[in-house]
Amino acid sequence: MVAYLWIAFQNEVPMLFVGGTASGKTTTLNAMCIFIPWQMKIVSIESTREVNIPQPNWVPGLTRQGFGGESTDGVIGEFELLKAALRERPEYIIVGEIRGAEAYVLFQAMATGHCAYSTVHADSVASLVHRLENKPIDIPRVLLPALEACSIQIQTRINGKRVRRTKQLVEIVGIDPNSLEIITNEVFRWDVTSDDFIFSGKSYVLEKIMVKINYSQDDMRRELRTRKRILEWMVLNDIRKADQVSQIVTEYYVRPNEILARVDGLR
Repeated sequence: MVAYLWIAFQNEVPMLFVGGTASGKTTTLNAMCIFIPWQMKIVSIESTREVNIPQPNWVPGLTRQGFGGESTDGVIGEFELLKAALRERPEYIIVGEIRGAEAYVLFQAMATGHCAYSTVHADSVASLVHRLENKPIDIPRVLLPALEACSIQIQTRINGKRVRRTKQLVEIVGIDPNSLEIITNEVFRWDVTSDDFIFSGKSYVLEKIMVKINYSQDDMRRELRTRKRILEWMVLNDIRKADQVSQIVTEYYVRPNEILARVDGLR
């Protein structure tokens, strides 16, 4: 599943991380941003600093309160920061959490080709759609397919220990022209019994990426296996810190054969 997310983040697939409080939404978003290519320009917008991306072209933005009392003088909100960020022409836009009017601008940005990531409080795709379509967010349904995927996060217990897991990874395929319902495709599902992630065997996102980068199905399968090997190698060698992982990922983008030689124990 992480190999899938690696390819998705590298290839600018817009995504939301969805879940309840303390379900790991921002933690997962932070971890996945390591896979953004180092040369890309990233702008993040938050009310409280939580996103931390080890990339040289990351421009963090924070909202600002007014200058005392009830006055709104000097207030800079997420809506204003997002509009300003679009003028900078970033390849990636990250909003800490969408709650209101800024969501409409974010979805407009997705619809015009920008890659955007954010978090939302919801517990399923259905509740996400309901939350996005109703006030105060109020996104028209026609804009929702601009979002290509969402990760559903949960907090649960395994053997009495509290853990956080990705419950589902779901793609937004489009809108049914007759019923106007959102068409989705579940790519991965967490299996409670095995504590593993089950691949459904079908991904529309990967098919789009294959067309974009001129890959065959065999090429994509090979790439997924390769990235899985690299990820497993990092786990075995306790390469877990953000800066260490970012360095390995960047080296793979620039000199893939050298990284694969290290993974195979040839260097």
